[in-house]
Amino acid sequence: MPPQRLFVLIAGNFFVATSFLSVGGLLNDISASLQIPVHQAGLLIAAFALAAAICAPTLATLGSHIDRRKLLTGSMAVGALANFLAALSQTYDHLMWARVLAAVTSAVYTPQVAATLTMLTPAGERATVLAKLMVGWSVGAVLGNPISVLIASLSSWRMSFAFIGVASAVIAIFIWRSLPANVMVPPLNWVRWFQVLRSPALRWLTAATGLTNVGSAIMMSYIAPIVKEVQGISGPALALLLFTAGGGALLGNLLSVRMVRRFGATLVAYRCNISSATMLLLWPLFSLWFVTIYVAQFLWSFGSSGFPAVQQARLAAVAPMLAAATIALNSSVTYFGMAIGASIGSTAWTVVPARFMSWVGFVFVIGALACSVMGERAAQREAMG
Repeated sequence: MPPQRLFVLIAGNFFVATSFLSVGGLLNDISASLQIPVHQAGLLIAAFALAAAICAPTLATLGSHIDRRKLLTGSMAVGALANFLAALSQTYDHLMWARVLAAVTSAVYTPQVAATLTMLTPAGERATVLAKLMVGWSVGAVLGNPISVLIASLSSWRMSFAFIGVASAVIAIFIWRSLPANVMVPPLNWVRWFQVLRSPALRWLTAATGLTNVGSAIMMSYIAPIVKEVQGISGPALALLLFTAGGGALLGNLLSVRMVRRFGATLVAYRCNISSATMLLLWPLFSLWFVTIYVAQFLWSFGSSGFPAVQQARLAAVAPMLAAATIALNSSVTYFGMAIGASIGSTAWTVVPARFMSWVGFVFVIGALACSVMGERAAQREAMG
């Protein structure tokens, strides 16, 4: 895999994640600007995730007959347009529709770029390459967010969306120039989806993905109002908090890539869930002091950020020829989990003290760990049988 091509595709994942999760850091600004409650602004996250979850398997099936270069370039171009429309939106409804359009990019790009690399990479290198690819999404999830917050604090939330739109347009051009023409994946039809759903291993592993993201989204979707409530953190201080988390995520992803080579994707996935659950459990204690919130966010990101990358590698290992379907389904379940988590968070925000929101997420991450273990046992049985 040429390093330049992999870097461009990683950058695409970075801005897909930035587009999705930027709203979490901008909730206070959007709420004030559009004069809506914080929990209503949070539903922008749920709507985006729900739209992406529905579109991911549908567009994976329809897009399986399209040249990868055209599909991936087109998806990033749609993302650029959607973010420009978000920057220009004047009402909550207009912003909601712009976010739903942006979901198309997430539904297509992240799962299909992984499936494309599965076709372009030798079997022995796939786990490492897919782990590196998802570094872009994982780091974007925590570095892209503070960049958006910093831009908003210096200008406005509209400029944050405009920045993402420009960056997405530039990445679309580089994707077109980097990928070879006429790269195709095996066509998807109802038979392949049935094969995916028939596998106990794949069902358990995708359930682990969903529950992990429910637990994470409950906390991360509302991180801006949570830390403002408990310690008055906002503006540049919030951007610094998210950058701190981003540094942890970057180090955690790099460590995960190295650990996959030595210990395998399964043990790394277990580590990520255990680390996430531990920090969610201890977060109320860390939140008692201003400085320790920064420590908590760094440790949480450091320990949990490698999960998306290793989970895709596990799915591809269970059924390599079904990678386009399994990764699309995993992406769909990821977004469903985030939509459910954001919705639960919207309700929890009105009834649970901000300091203890993390405990709601903790329950789901523990469930994810149990599903992950069951999925690995099922995979071993399928490999033997």
